[in-house]
Amino acid sequence: MDVLSGSVLTDDDIISGYVCIEGGRVVAIEEGKPSETPLATGLVMPPMVNSHTHCADAGLKIRPGMTIDDLVAPPNGLKHRYLRSLTAQQLENNISRYAEISNRNGIGIFIDFREGGEEGCRILRKTAPGSVILGRPLSEEYDYNEMNCILGIADGIGISSISDMNTRHLEQIADHTRRANKILAIHASEKEREDMDLILSLDPTFIVHMVEATDSDLLKCAESEVPIVVCARSNRYFGKVPPVKRMLECGADIAIGTDNAMLCDPDMRSEASVFRDILVSQGGLSGDVADPMLRQGRKILYPHNKIHVSVGMPADLTVLPCPGEFQVDRMLRDRGGVFRYKPETGESK
Repeated sequence: MDVLSGSVLTDDDIISGYVCIEGGRVVAIEEGKPSETPLATGLVMPPMVNSHTHCADAGLKIRPGMTIDDLVAPPNGLKHRYLRSLTAQQLENNISRYAEISNRNGIGIFIDFREGGEEGCRILRKTAPGSVILGRPLSEEYDYNEMNCILGIADGIGISSISDMNTRHLEQIADHTRRANKILAIHASEKEREDMDLILSLDPTFIVHMVEATDSDLLKCAESEVPIVVCARSNRYFGKVPPVKRMLECGADIAIGTDNAMLCDPDMRSEASVFRDILVSQGGLSGDVADPMLRQGRKILYPHNKIHVSVGMPADLTVLPCPGEFQVDRMLRDRGGVFRYKPETGESK
């Protein structure tokens, strides 16, 4: 029997205890200290979900001070020109390195807004099959066949912004995605405030950024039960600060994503650290970063399943360094190595 100890993310709370594993499954969760020597000690949890990424631009080096339009606006922002310049092999290399770093940092799944239409989705599925792929159509008008091809590979659609498309096109894409029972996600109010009623009318699974949102916008998200993914480090590059305390006060569910690989490495502890600093500067509590970092990304993907460590689940687990009793600040401060336990191979680092 293998044992992982320290603190355990359970349904009710983070408890001080340990997890017992046999036959590739969790067979017990106990409080206190184990009698056996643990394979690893820290916070025991399912692998983290990085809730918003653009992994293929990992090889692009950018200078400070670029605007959102200059860097990421489709179709001719620097990022898009860079992606078009790459061969399929270069794209695969970027994605492969990104997936490897993600895994080393305890991230089990990243949700990627994948540019490049059907072929872009195909390359990501081939290179990082465990990722969640949200494709983006290339056609400027609704193309039924293109949508079918993308959704035949991808897990859904990721829209750059409602400001980049006409309303009818948005509605057709949303309807098609909904009929396919797939994920629809949208960048929202990143550069400037956008029409929240229109965004929510598309019935998105989640939205990203909301930096320029009003309290009314945030309340509408909470009432509609549409989660918000915050990307604090990439927002900071553009001189923007997400209103995370207001999001929490309005009752919105918040997850965390690391956004563009050209701006931020896939490290959820670094991302959460900046989120926490912003939250505290806005008068919030540092401990409130734990739920967005540890639970909410999995909740987006698995709203009807357990999102914590539970008896009977496959033992695909991450142990984050966190000596002693669990504390958020200590977990974010300790940049030690992450331990991964995978049921098909047993222990791994």
